[in-house]
Amino acid sequence: MPLFWVALAVAILAPCASFLILAVSPRLFSQGGQWFTLTYLRQVFTGYTATALVNSLWVSVVACVFGTCIGGAIAWSVSRTTLPGRRFIPATMWLALLLPSWLPSLGWVELFQNGGVLQRAGIDLPWLTHLILGPGGVVLVLGLRCVPFAFLAITAALVGLGQEFDDAARVHGATRSRAMRLIIPIIAPAIWSALAIGFAESVSDFGVAATLGTTANFPLATYSLYDQINAFPPSFPGAAAMGWLLVLSVALPLGLQTRALRGKSYSVLSGRTRQAIRRRLSWPALVGALGGISLFYFVALGVPAIGALMGSLISERGSSMSLNFVNYQQVFHNGELFDPLVRSGRYAAITASITVVAGFIAARLLTKVRTKAVRVLDFLLLAAVAIPSVLFAAGYIFTYNLPIMSTLGINLYQTQTLLVIAYAASSLPLNARVLVGSVSQLQPSLMDAGRAHGAGPIRAWLRGIFPVMSKPLLVAWLLTFTGVFLELPISQLLYAPSNPPVAVAIEGNLGNYHFGLGLAQAVVAVVCAFIVVGGALGAYRLLAPRGWRRLGEATHR
Repeated sequence: MPLFWVALAVAILAPCASFLILAVSPRLFSQGGQWFTLTYLRQVFTGYTATALVNSLWVSVVACVFGTCIGGAIAWSVSRTTLPGRRFIPATMWLALLLPSWLPSLGWVELFQNGGVLQRAGIDLPWLTHLILGPGGVVLVLGLRCVPFAFLAITAALVGLGQEFDDAARVHGATRSRAMRLIIPIIAPAIWSALAIGFAESVSDFGVAATLGTTANFPLATYSLYDQINAFPPSFPGAAAMGWLLVLSVALPLGLQTRALRGKSYSVLSGRTRQAIRRRLSWPALVGALGGISLFYFVALGVPAIGALMGSLISERGSSMSLNFVNYQQVFHNGELFDPLVRSGRYAAITASITVVAGFIAARLLTKVRTKAVRVLDFLLLAAVAIPSVLFAAGYIFTYNLPIMSTLGINLYQTQTLLVIAYAASSLPLNARVLVGSVSQLQPSLMDAGRAHGAGPIRAWLRGIFPVMSKPLLVAWLLTFTGVFLELPISQLLYAPSNPPVAVAIEGNLGNYHFGLGLAQAVVAVVCAFIVVGGALGAYRLLAPRGWRRLGEATHR
């Protein structure tokens, strides 16, 4: 336990706290002459940073509302109607959730930018190009990013909502549309959660800000923070001041959610709750629902995928639309293009392995131990989920570049080791939350039985607990692997010189106007990630003992 707490303090608490304190006390870290000042916080509200902050706030509000409306409509169709193919929608929502935001942004940019796929194909739509490569495109991509979060939150609430509420409204003469006025307030906690998560994800997103935002000359707060660190000389106090506002802006919707739900009861699930009856859709409603959901997937995944794939098949800029595999040949035969894929795969595998072990320990403490230290751990992990990745990485840059670190013999700055530590620290909070549900179902008797038969602690864990937890641990490992493999903000700020991860290599090619090479790398990276996920799940299904699959799948559900 002491080692675990030291690791958490060094990996999560110290970098973030030190970086945020810097905004008001630069002299404490030899970054200025003031022990206490509000100058840098005031500067955030002027000039370029103020514009970026205002843009992030209004875009995030519109995006979370837009995403919640679409996600709620899809959740209702899946949970309360006889929509064909509804069983496949939750799985495809996870696909939309796992893709980092910068990948769809690249697809949209490649389609609509000057000399992009559409212009090369002879399709010139200036009004649509202006709409996409501007605030409208940023809102669209971030809003579509919010849809999976809203879908998962609202679907979970609708599962526990019985038929009796709809029946009560209909008995009193309400139409189906007016009955919704009764049901929507009952699922208000889920709706508020979807709005809060969507806003937090949008305001802290770096991928869209670094791709679509920069192309559209539409500054956002996360990229403004990155600019201040990446400048020469870097302005760490200014970046820390922007970090404070990012953290406070994430806390704002959570506070509004608490205030809106305070003093109200939403307990509707009881022993007499009746399962909701699925509504059979009329032909017009069925066509509308299928058309709307198909349109969502086409816009969220299809259009950017087409843009990225077509752009990767164009070898050079020009007016022609000749397609070939030259870019892919260079990716596989040029070590400078292929090595980042291998490097990111190695980083992701190491990080996922470390994080699954630490996440299991954290989940075990959260569910089985009731002490003040564990409550502090719970708060720390929950707060870490809300910290934007770019702020997290900035804290690592600042903290591990301090002279005191060299004095203590900690020379991790600009090393691959620090990058992996940052990956693991940023992945741990979410990983622990994913495992909490499964770990909470474990009985102490599973370990006790193995110890009673003479097994040591490790063997008893492998024989008694690991078979039950095998599927949840595999899923948690894959979630971390895919997240790290395609991660951009931490990679962009912390990668070791001459050793860029694949996301940084892709961004570098795009920044140097090698669009085809960058998009080919992106397509290969996504295919590699899906191969790892599919291969791991397929191997588990084929090779794991039948008892492991049965117990693991039951625990995972």
